[in-house]
Amino acid sequence: MRAIPVALRPLALVALAMALAFAMACGGDSDTTTTATTTTTTSPQTPQQPAAAAAPEAATGIFSAPAQPDAAAMPQGSVPTTISDPVAEAKIERVVFALQSLTQEHNTPGRLGPPTNVQNNPMYEYLIGMDPVSGAWVPELATGWSIEPDGASIRFQLRQGIPFHNGWGEMTGKDVRHTWQDITHPEASHGNSGNLRRDVEDVLIVNDHEVIFQSPSPNAGLLWILTRQEQSILVQSKDNYDEVGVPNLTKPSIAGTGPYQELGRREGQYVRYERTPYEHWKLTPDFQELEIRWIDEASTRMAGLLAEEVHITTIPEDLQPQALESGMAVAQGNAAGLRTFLGWRFGARCPCTSDTRTQAPALDAPYKFPDAPLWDIRVRRALNQAIDRNEINEAFFAGKGQIMYKNHHHPTRPGWDPSWETRFDEFYGYNPVKARELLAEAGYGPDNPYEITLHLINLGHYSGSLDVVEAIAGYWRDVGVSINYNEEPHATRTARNRNFEYNNDAVITGTSSHILMGTRVYEIGNANPRVAAPEIPERDALYSEIARTLDAEKQADLLRQLGEISYLGFYDVPLFWLPPEAVFNPEFVSGYSFPGSVTGTWTHLELVRAAQ
Repeated sequence: MRAIPVALRPLALVALAMALAFAMACGGDSDTTTTATTTTTTSPQTPQQPAAAAAPEAATGIFSAPAQPDAAAMPQGSVPTTISDPVAEAKIERVVFALQSLTQEHNTPGRLGPPTNVQNNPMYEYLIGMDPVSGAWVPELATGWSIEPDGASIRFQLRQGIPFHNGWGEMTGKDVRHTWQDITHPEASHGNSGNLRRDVEDVLIVNDHEVIFQSPSPNAGLLWILTRQEQSILVQSKDNYDEVGVPNLTKPSIAGTGPYQELGRREGQYVRYERTPYEHWKLTPDFQELEIRWIDEASTRMAGLLAEEVHITTIPEDLQPQALESGMAVAQGNAAGLRTFLGWRFGARCPCTSDTRTQAPALDAPYKFPDAPLWDIRVRRALNQAIDRNEINEAFFAGKGQIMYKNHHHPTRPGWDPSWETRFDEFYGYNPVKARELLAEAGYGPDNPYEITLHLINLGHYSGSLDVVEAIAGYWRDVGVSINYNEEPHATRTARNRNFEYNNDAVITGTSSHILMGTRVYEIGNANPRVAAPEIPERDALYSEIARTLDAEKQADLLRQLGEISYLGFYDVPLFWLPPEAVFNPEFVSGYSFPGSVTGTWTHLELVRAAQ
């Protein structure tokens, strides 16, 4: 097993105060596109191409701490990029990236969630972007941002001269406000819709190139939501929306500002993009067209890669050796973020129905299933200690995964406690004898086996989640657990989960969320919306304090306290931090630089580079 480096510098981004301090250093009135070249506002139809940026340093690897840009050296509008040379002469017109089918397709980001917005990402940009190598925040459609005197609201200076696709004019403040209104629409179903309704009272348009997200109270997570990290504010043209209304799969998407613009889609098969006919303000992709093709079977994606019908894709570790022997290459994400774990479903406090899932229950409210077997901490610990994580890592991830000692927490993130690693073998390490003893203490045995329902979910975050679930089922059977499988369709499972109907279930999850979002979504009962994870009053109270805390040091200490409660309570099954990998054909693709730490994983598709 590869050891996790414990001496890495914690991320400075988690606290809003620190992020805003960086942003204020980026403020100003000029509009630049690189650290060396200043541009003036240009016509939306003929934006000026930025000068070539300096070649980036080599990626330090997925488990290195993301480095912060030097705020003092970064003028307003500076955007680090890996594009350092002219557009390559691609050998093919259309590059095809094959992925597993998504659980939902839609032409409106607000009707999707962060994991499924990979289908729309190529055509949209965000207020705050992410450096593809370090994972650090960088200015994108916003050139700077700062805290308002009320200590809660956030002011953004917008980049000037940015055109929407297909002649829909220049991006201004009204488009940012419209995008917020769309994602907070009553029919919006994005994972952050509820948070943006609650945490933003309005988006005030100061002028065409300045807006204020008006917040009722300090919120440490609000700025995160407005970045590419959480894929919420994908800025869209208000004029286009006003003319055509809410798009669906039979109508084109609302115009964006990204390096690619929409070309068309066929439901269940693909979505296609073409690069903008003008020189994009940030970069021009190497390929004339990009196609995201939906192929569920890994063997079929592999066959397409070898047949040169697919040029880049994701495949399980067991197929990678064959791919590499056939001359393929691998691109790995650069920043720690992608992980997989099992979440319990049993501990919802009332009221807990689909109609009340956006309402925080009282800390002393009764539980819907007070007698659920998973309330017994001995059962939760036994199920953890029955799993041989090292064996699963070698079998399905070729040893590339890192053991997750505490879910959502990583040595590069605030609130890390090194003792979680040193205590892990005692509390979570593979020990089937201890697991049987714990189950026996809880009253279970050969004549009265403990039963649990495992959900069979084919995750889009990485290949092979069904194999991982089957392996875990085998370990649990080995200690006397009886397994039931849930094979419900995604829509049915989602509806039942939102109605808090599961009371003795384990659900495999893949996510790339940052620490605030991860803990809020997967651990907290007063989150918005709730996801039916164990709702523990002590955790909820602590998180409420974390969300109001803008002091980085204090927030890190609170996150450590929250992590310790979860660690000792065995409130989930931590598995692995994973290096997201894309396999490509070097005959057509020379590389792909992406952080891999974003919910949904596959971002920065404009950085799929053509082979020379």
